[in-house]
Amino acid sequence: MIKPTPIAHTLAIIPARGGSKGLPRKNVRLLGGIPLIAYTIRAALHSRVERVIVSTDDEEIASVARQAGAEVPFLRPADYSTDQATSLSVLLHALDFMETKLGYHPRHILFLQPTSPFRTAHHVDEALDRYLSIGTASLISVTEVQEFHPYFMFRIQPDGMMKPLIELEQRPLRRQDLPPFYRINGAIYISCREYYHNLPADAAIFDWNHIAAYPMDAPSSVDINDYLDFQKAELLLKQEMEQGE
Repeated sequence: MIKPTPIAHTLAIIPARGGSKGLPRKNVRLLGGIPLIAYTIRAALHSRVERVIVSTDDEEIASVARQAGAEVPFLRPADYSTDQATSLSVLLHALDFMETKLGYHPRHILFLQPTSPFRTAHHVDEALDRYLSIGTASLISVTEVQEFHPYFMFRIQPDGMMKPLIELEQRPLRRQDLPPFYRINGAIYISCREYYHNLPADAAIFDWNHIAAYPMDAPSSVDINDYLDFQKAELLLKQEMEQGE
């Protein structure tokens, strides 16, 4: 595959610490014979992103990432690799290293979690195009809610009675009458460099006040956090391979 012309000053950061809890060693676990993290690296490398780096504290993950073609310019310090470390702190550490140590100053930052193996270069490029054409501070990928529609979600009050999450005069009874709702799927986060100046410690890695959405289909939105998620991904991959035969 020929890589398209990169968008200047566009940096993809792939976070991958070694101490994952829900599915131990998930970032290097083989999915279809390929390390999980390699799917995200491949998508980023084949997209219009200019540079692709992996932020990890783990030597094995670093080695796998380099073999897949990503840069691993540092090993992430322990302070940024705990269960309490935020995505923002990991991103800001990587940005600081790239700018102060390597002299690389990106204008657009993509945060691509390695737990989304079915997000492709096509998705990355479409999301980038939408982000740039709208001129927003941030963009995030979403997928339509399928199973648990907010119209049928409830709170349980102190007296034990149920209260609808969303109050309606008349609640639709048929699924086909439900309006579309979307959830964040964790596959693509994009923000401009300016957003990360002078942020409070509890900020998000995207700007909630100026954010666009990039919808993705459900199969492409699989997010692997535990063994059941991994089994689902294996099943989808098997079905895809069988359909291609």
